[in-house]
Amino acid sequence: MIICGLAGSVTAQEKKAQMLKGWGDVTDPDGDCKIQIKKSKLLITVPGTLHDLNPRNNKINAPFVLQEIEGDFSAQVKVSGDFQPGEKSTAPNSPPFNGAGLLLWQDDKNYLRLERNVWFASDGKYTCHPPLFEQCQNGEYTNHNSATTTEPFFKRSTHLRFERRGDKITAALSHDGKIWSIVKEIIAPYSSKVKVGVDAINTSTKPFTVEFDELKLIKS
Repeated sequence: MIICGLAGSVTAQEKKAQMLKGWGDVTDPDGDCKIQIKKSKLLITVPGTLHDLNPRNNKINAPFVLQEIEGDFSAQVKVSGDFQPGEKSTAPNSPPFNGAGLLLWQDDKNYLRLERNVWFASDGKYTCHPPLFEQCQNGEYTNHNSATTTEPFFKRSTHLRFERRGDKITAALSHDGKIWSIVKEIIAPYSSKVKVGVDAINTSTKPFTVEFDELKLIKS
């Protein structure tokens, strides 16, 4: 079964949770993000206030769009946008940061993030994990990230993929959607039914817009 984005739109100010056909349920905890579909692409704009999925900041208020799936699956999406968070942060414990990508969600204490990302570091350089791969397990942060880089890594568009086989989760990345590189494989005993989709994180004072396309969710 392959599911991909279809026409439709939603303004999150009107409703905090609504279904977008082909993408899933919209969740916008603060009700201030703009979430819409244009020409089959899902666009999320996060204002320049703190929107994070980070237990260290005590904030689980980023927007995401998810659909439920049971058992083994693969999920992939194309992520495009200008990741330039600027120099001012809205988070007391974090630098200004933009992140967007795939989210595997069991509940607000158990989830997995695979994201394009950029933050403005204290040395005055833009820095990223190529890509970010973070887990929250029982409310505690678990780091699966590779080493950071200040060299240009992401192109205008990047493809991200999760594969679940039993308790094993494989994260992968591609710059063209054809040649894939495995980021890491981990053991993560989530429940049989989970939700999967996309998220957008902003801890910068600048608004952040990200575009998602070519969503594929395949049940194995």
